[in-house]
This record gives sequence, C-alpha cells and structure tokens, in this order.
Amino acid sequence: MVDTEYSHDDRVQKIDSDIRNFKTDLKNAEMELEGLDSRLDAEIENYRMAARSQRDTYETIRGQLREAERVWKDADNKYRDAKKQKDKTRSTLKKKVDNLRKRIRNAEVAKEKRFRELSKEQKKHAESSKQ
Repeated sequence: MVDTEYSHDDRVQKIDSDIRNFKTDLKNAEMELEGLDSRLDAEIENYRMAARSQRDTYETIRGQLREAERVWKDADNKYRDAKKQKDKTRSTLKKKVDNLRKRIRNAEVAKEKRFRELSKEQKKHAESSKQ
C-alpha cells in the first residue's frame, strides 16, 4: 500500500494529523524529560542543602543545650555545696553561741555565789571583830 493513494481520505488525513501531533508531543515530552532530570536534581539539591543546614543548626543548638545543662549542673552543685557549708558553719557557730551563753550564765551564777560567800565572810569578820 502506498501512502499517496489514500492520502486524500479524510480518515487517513486525520490519522496522519494525529501522528504528526503525537510526534510533536513526543519530541516535546522527550525534551521536557531531558530538562526534568537537571531541574529536579537542582531542586532536590536545594532541599538537601537546606536539610543539611537545618541539621547543622540543630546539632549546634543541641551542643549548646548540652553545654548549658553541664554549666547549670555545675552551678547547681556549687550552690548545694555552698548551702551545705553555710548550714554546717551556722550550726557549728550556733552551738558555740549556745555554749558561750551557758558558760556566761554559769559564770554569773558562780560570781553571785562568790559574792554571797564573800559577804558571809565579811559578816563573820565583822561579828568576830565586835566580840
């Protein structure tokens, strides 16, 4: 069969037109396919770089958080140690103050007792001198 024999047939012309359109669409699709890889690879690379950047930022922040937590724990331990030391020192000094107060009271009682003894002796001497 020869194309030229039937080329005037409407259905053949329609089919030929469809074939030409399909070939044009095929070439367009092939060109689009060729450009698609490079365009999508560029887009994928942008996303990959953005993800890497965000991961790096996350890792930096995470590192800062770990460091801040370490510094906080160190400061908290120092605070607790200082508080314990304060409480211990305060307790020791409170015992010392209480002990000194007790000694002062006892000394004052002893002084009063001695005054009474001296007063009695003085009265005895005074009475013995009168006699």
